[in-house]
Parts: sequence; structure tokens; C-alpha cells
Amino acid sequence: MALSFNDIRERFVCTPSTVAVVGASPKRERPVYGVMGYLQGQGFRLIPVNPAYAGQEILGERCLGGPEDLKGPVDIVALFIDARHQEEALAALMALAPRPIVWFQPGAENGDGERRLRAEGFEVVSGLCLMQVHRSSCRRG
Repeated sequence: MALSFNDIRERFVCTPSTVAVVGASPKRERPVYGVMGYLQGQGFRLIPVNPAYAGQEILGERCLGGPEDLKGPVDIVALFIDARHQEEALAALMALAPRPIVWFQPGAENGDGERRLRAEGFEVVSGLCLMQVHRSSCRRG
């Protein structure tokens, strides 16, 4: 069953969900760090993913080496890595069940990867910032 963007927004963005963040960084100056901090502050469960920081903590959460290391279902996999560096992550996503929503953050868009994921039954959002969608669309307390 295909979900509309409105369904995704209401069920997984306006309602805090579990998000694996591929390209997570402990560096405060990186946009991904700010997005992660914001989402964590809104009640999202975050799972940082980055082989460069595997085993380290980012915002109090243990960083995994890749999507293949996820130990349970996630609602969204947010990609913060350039399309040129996505092949391993996309291949690992294909093995996940149930299928998470794959969210290509601005700068991570990948038309070929997006088409392949959709063909394999993934819901895909591309070119929108998860934090900005939450800020602009979701009611707060």
C-alpha cells in the first residue's frame, strides 16, 4: 500500500518515530548534528549510522557502522550522504524488513537510487528536510 506524503508526514514526522540517520556526525557544525538534536528534542528515537564513528556516541546514542547493523525495525532512514557515496547504504537497505521510508535530505537526492528503492517497495521522500517539514507542518504542544 503506497503512502501519500501527507500520510508519511502525519504518521512518521508529526508523530515522533524511529529514525536511522545515515551520515550522522558528532561535529556540531554539521547540519546533520543540528537536525538530529532538533528531532531528538521533539521525541524522536534516533539511531546514528556512520562507519567513521561506529561504536562512538552521538547525542547519547551509539553509532552503528551501516544500515546492515540495525537491530530492529525503523520507521525512517534519513540519508545525509552525497549520492556518490550511497551505494553501500542503498544495498544494505534492500535487505531490511519491514521496509522503512527512505528520506533523501537536501543534497542527498539520487534519482537512480530513488527509482530502485521504489521498485523494491520502499516509500521515498526526496529533497525535503525532515526537520523543516516537522517545524512547518506539525502542531506543537
